[in-house]
Amino acid sequence: MLIKEYRIAMPMTSKEYNLAQLYMVAKASQEESGQQAGEGIEIVRNEPYDSKSPLNRHDMPPGQYTEKVMYLKSKLPKFVAMLVPDSMTNITEYSWNAFPRCKTVYRNAYFGDKFVMSVDTMHADDRGTQQNAVNLPPADMAKRKVEYMNIACEDSSIPMEKGENPTQFLSKKTGRGNLKPTFLEDHDPIMTCYKVVKLRFKVFGLQTKVEQWGHHYGMKVPLLKCHRKLFCWIDEWFGLGIDNIRAMEEETARITKVKIEDSLKASEVGAIAAS
Repeated sequence: MLIKEYRIAMPMTSKEYNLAQLYMVAKASQEESGQQAGEGIEIVRNEPYDSKSPLNRHDMPPGQYTEKVMYLKSKLPKFVAMLVPDSMTNITEYSWNAFPRCKTVYRNAYFGDKFVMSVDTMHADDRGTQQNAVNLPPADMAKRKVEYMNIACEDSSIPMEKGENPTQFLSKKTGRGNLKPTFLEDHDPIMTCYKVVKLRFKVFGLQTKVEQWGHHYGMKVPLLKCHRKLFCWIDEWFGLGIDNIRAMEEETARITKVKIEDSLKASEVGAIAAS
């Protein structure tokens, strides 16, 4: 198992981030669904849970439970896709949001217990200095590697997208933006997302390769891209309330359901035509 902790500093308060991440996830889900035949995100469940709820399988504080199916297909590396039937190239995401604490688990029906991926997150109004924000046990701490992610730094493997560059964007509503790579040192407000990702792929001959690929392309790349979007979309979500966000999530579930159904049909037609 490969364990990494990603620390992502954001130029906002944790209270602002709580709404911002919900907005970003909803909007990004709409954008990504249906772009390619047979791919996208389907929202299966989105409902509150409490400490006694059967949905609360990880002893989390009360919060919001979501369950999504991510149809990946072309996004999988070839050395994994060749092992999996086309009908099984999807991953189910189970998430418990008890902000500032969150937990997400990813599973695949084909690989079962051979594939386990989890993300334990803590959000805090600090500059990323906590040494064990999610309370890892000593055994996991010994394996953990820490990586700092900077939304204002160019990464050769994760280039800035047009319109989503925090160094060139300036918020009209907040005056925040045109970030320098050193914003972590002096920006106010500031908060940090501490994300501990555990990935195990217990398939002989592929474990190390898949775990390294999964951490970089399955977690680090989308995390950095999504947090750049989150900041550059600040004028869209700043000032919204939780009721606005829940309404948007309901609309997102409706839109993505239609997009996924159409996308899967297109994929089936394409497969028949190619046979």
